[in-house]
Amino acid sequence: MRIAAALSLIALVAGSVAFAANGDHGARTPSLRRAVADTASTSSERYAIHVRMTRDASPVSLHVHGQAARTTISVSLRMGDTTMPDGTRIPGARSAALIDGPFLYEHAPSSVAVFGKVRWLRLRLSDLPKSSNDLRSVHALTPAPLLRLLRAAHMKRASHGSRSFHGTIAYDSPAVRTGLANLTGGLEFRGLRISANVGTDGLVHRIVVTGHTADRRTTFSLRAHLFGFGKPIHVTPPAPGTFLDPHNDPPA
Repeated sequence: MRIAAALSLIALVAGSVAFAANGDHGARTPSLRRAVADTASTSSERYAIHVRMTRDASPVSLHVHGQAARTTISVSLRMGDTTMPDGTRIPGARSAALIDGPFLYEHAPSSVAVFGKVRWLRLRLSDLPKSSNDLRSVHALTPAPLLRLLRAAHMKRASHGSRSFHGTIAYDSPAVRTGLANLTGGLEFRGLRISANVGTDGLVHRIVVTGHTADRRTTFSLRAHLFGFGKPIHVTPPAPGTFLDPHNDPPA
C-alpha cells in the first residue's frame, strides 16, 4: 500500500496576507515573516507532527516523526490506537517513507501482510511525474506546508516583544487545501485558528492549528514541533532483499 493510501485511513476512520508589525523591529523580537523564511531555508530539520480529529467524542489520531534536508526526507507514521466497544485495544497501523538520493522508499503499513522479508517498495524519482501522489504525500508530511499556512494566515504578535503569534486563516485558502488535505484525509475544517512560537534562534519551533467541520461534529487539532535545525541527517536505506523495485523486478 502506498503512503498516500495509508494517509487516507484517517479520513475513513473520522468519517498572501499581511503580518502584523507590532513590535516586529529589533533582533530580540524578529518578525514572523522573517522567522518563517529563515526556517524554510534551513539546510535540515527534525520534527514531530501530531494530528487529532474527534467526531462525536470518538477520537482518531496520526503521529508523524521525521527529518528533512535538501535531498533527503525520512518520515514515520503511526495511527493512534483504537478502543473497541468491548474495551479491546487495537494498535494503530504504522508506516514510513524515505527519499534518499534517486529513490523513494515506501514501507508497507504494519496491518498489511507482505511476503517474506519484503516490507518496502522502491521507486525511482526519475520515473515519477511531478504530480505524483506518492511524492506529494511525502512532502506533505514535512513542515513545509505548515510554514506556507503561516505565510498565508492573518497573524499578529501575542503581546509587545513576545515570540508568540496567533491568528486565523480562511478554510478555502490554497495554503489550507494543499497543506492540510493529506493530514486530514481531505476533510474540510472551518474556523481555523493558528499559532506559532519563534525561538531565540529566530526560527519557528512550534505551530498549532485548530478547527471544526461545518456541522461542528468533528474537531481538528494539529501540533507541530520543529527542532534540530542545521544538524546533519543520517539515514540508512532498506537492505537488498527487503524491497521491491518495479523498474527491475518483473511483475508476478
